[in-house]
Amino acid sequence: MSNLNNSYAADSEIKNDNSLENHQQLQRLFFRIIPFWPLILLLILTGLSTAYLLLRYATPLYQVKARLVVNDDTQEKSANLQEIFTLDTRNLSSETERELEILRSTDMLKKVASQLQLNVEYFQEGNIKIGQAYGNTPFTVELQTPDSVKLNYSGGVSIVNKQIQFNGQLFPIDTFVTTPFGNIRWHINENYKPGKNQVNWSVNILTIASAVRQIKAALSVAPISKSSSIFDLGFTDLFPARGLIVLNKLISVYGSSAIDYKSRIYENTKRFLDGRLNLIAEELSGVEKTLQAYKTNEHIVDLSTEGSLYLNKLKAADTKIGEIDVQLDVLKQIELYVAKRNNSNSQVPATLGIADPVLTALLNQLYQTEFELDKTKQLSGDKNPQVEVYEEMLTKLRPSILSSINNLKLSMEASKKRLTSDNESLNTFINKIPLKERLLLDISRQQGIKNAIYTFLLQKREESAIASASVVPNYRVIEQPEYWGLVSPNRKNYYAVAFALSLILAAFIIYLIEFSNSRILFRSQIERKLTIPIVGELIYESGHSNSPIAVGEGNRSLIAEQFRELRTNLNFVTANTGDKCKVILITSTIPSEGKSFVAINTSVSLSLTGAKVLLMEFDLRKPKISKPLGIKREPGISNYLTGHATEAAIIQPHPVIPGFFILASGPVPPNPAELIGTARLEELISSLKKQFDYIIIDSPPIASVTDAKLLARFADITLYLIRHNFTNKVFLNLINDTYQKNTMPNMNIVFNGIVNKKVLGYSYGYGYGYGYGYGYGYVDKPLKISFYTRILKWVQAKI
Repeated sequence: MSNLNNSYAADSEIKNDNSLENHQQLQRLFFRIIPFWPLILLLILTGLSTAYLLLRYATPLYQVKARLVVNDDTQEKSANLQEIFTLDTRNLSSETERELEILRSTDMLKKVASQLQLNVEYFQEGNIKIGQAYGNTPFTVELQTPDSVKLNYSGGVSIVNKQIQFNGQLFPIDTFVTTPFGNIRWHINENYKPGKNQVNWSVNILTIASAVRQIKAALSVAPISKSSSIFDLGFTDLFPARGLIVLNKLISVYGSSAIDYKSRIYENTKRFLDGRLNLIAEELSGVEKTLQAYKTNEHIVDLSTEGSLYLNKLKAADTKIGEIDVQLDVLKQIELYVAKRNNSNSQVPATLGIADPVLTALLNQLYQTEFELDKTKQLSGDKNPQVEVYEEMLTKLRPSILSSINNLKLSMEASKKRLTSDNESLNTFINKIPLKERLLLDISRQQGIKNAIYTFLLQKREESAIASASVVPNYRVIEQPEYWGLVSPNRKNYYAVAFALSLILAAFIIYLIEFSNSRILFRSQIERKLTIPIVGELIYESGHSNSPIAVGEGNRSLIAEQFRELRTNLNFVTANTGDKCKVILITSTIPSEGKSFVAINTSVSLSLTGAKVLLMEFDLRKPKISKPLGIKREPGISNYLTGHATEAAIIQPHPVIPGFFILASGPVPPNPAELIGTARLEELISSLKKQFDYIIIDSPPIASVTDAKLLARFADITLYLIRHNFTNKVFLNLINDTYQKNTMPNMNIVFNGIVNKKVLGYSYGYGYGYGYGYGYGYVDKPLKISFYTRILKWVQAKI
């Protein structure tokens, strides 16, 4: 049980450590980004301003919508159960697709563009851009034949002395004039309301094809669901009023084309009936005149009962024979139409009097297929694969129809033959009637036949007229075209995209500056790669004076406090060394990492404790201590090592700071490494250790020369400098290798030149844990905590 408890406690501790690590990572990420808030704010303001300008000069687009039902008769449903079980099972999806393609077909849109003259555009020049105008223009141009425009024309337009000047040519108003792009007529708009500024106008006259392409791009036609016959029509335009007119005209043209096509059969039927009625009327008039003359000449008033009986029978038989003749004539017309179907000028024959259901069904299928074929050719031309399908269907229908007509003709001729035989029998009986009465019966019979045929044809013509009057468009508008609002530009999307792009650009810039930096920025980067202790962090103060000494008696600045902390840490590090004098070697990887500055101020800080400190300027190649401190460089170390100066001659006390002595470098020698390797230096160091409490050696960087490694044998401790945002990360491997080989004794890291970032007046350093830096140390004046600083402190506490 105890082991389980210990395991549980260990797991909990690991989870807590992970949670703490995540918390610290978020904290560090936040404080790495927050210093760039001015850049982020500037980019956001720039992006939003750019979006505003784009919206200010963007061309607005408005949408107009309508909804209609096509093939409306297929939408009707019956309440009769028997009809419900025998509903039409045609594929509504194919019908819907066909009507959809018709609505947006090129021929349909050509009619709309021509009737509304959408190939004429008016433009006015503004201060920034040229904008299209509609309705409120000082003039309009009318094309007599819009299809005559073969090329696009454009030019400036102005009104000069009640005339229109277009492309430098004067045109009269309200009169058609012949031009290279057709007959045009200009009109002056008396209701035009000019703006405050003078505007230059121009007109574009396009081809119908160009106008159709523009309409197609702006038009959308789609069913509300798959296989639905309800269409949503949308039109996007610069002007809502024009969009409403275009949709209304498109719906009107679509309905008119459907009515015109369906009316063709009824018109052909009526034409056929009118011709037959005129012929029968002439024949009936002649028979009636013959009957009148015969009765007058023979003084006949009435027939006998027997004669009347036979006459009625003959009339009935003759009426049927007449009907058969009419039907045979109709069949002949249909047979000729079917046999010569490919002639586009052939008129669709009537089917009146044909009662055969098989033939009627075949003819209806023929007419419907031709109707679909005609629509498909209008929609997409003769190259559509569906045209071949319809042609094949028509080819297969022709033999069936001709066979059915032949069978029906044989049946009718047999019936006619039988009726003729019956008439001959009746005539045998009528021959028994006196000749005078028989002749009268013949004339009366002819009159009855003609009258019956005439009445039959009149009835069929009325039926055709009623059917023609009942032809209505195959659509129904359920939502009239109406304005639906602005669709482009979308202000919210513009601002959202501008805001997002600004943040992305800011993130990219911050990444380049902060996260893709190959230089060391954080203490954590050092700790992850090295196991060398860090004994000091030194903040860079941009407003510091030109003096190299940042530490002094009573100086309570931030950098002075940091050097005091470094001094304290050095006391702990050197506490275990046996020698009374501590020799501290200060070096770095490359030049300009702050060795001389750290060496000077570390020496001064140690001397302020009453210790006797000697600073040796051992960067013999590039000495940087003596001149800033106002100390003579000669005689110095190189003079002593070459035997040209004594020890007492080269040690110089600082003129102001007691207990602080400097050993200058002397003149730059040609062989610094060889001088450092002489026994004379070892004697010098041994002698100096007896005189001083601390010896600070400012050595050259180890990556450049070998001087520091040669001096390392005299040192008790090495302060290795890494400069913030200067030392490259690749040098961490070199430092670690130096530490592992123990080349430099008792190595300790000093993280130098840390730059504090200011966020709303509050400092956030790159030092330990990405904390608050040293903003609240022992400074001369306490810092005033602003309202924004309190907010940021609260945010840090919550992260």
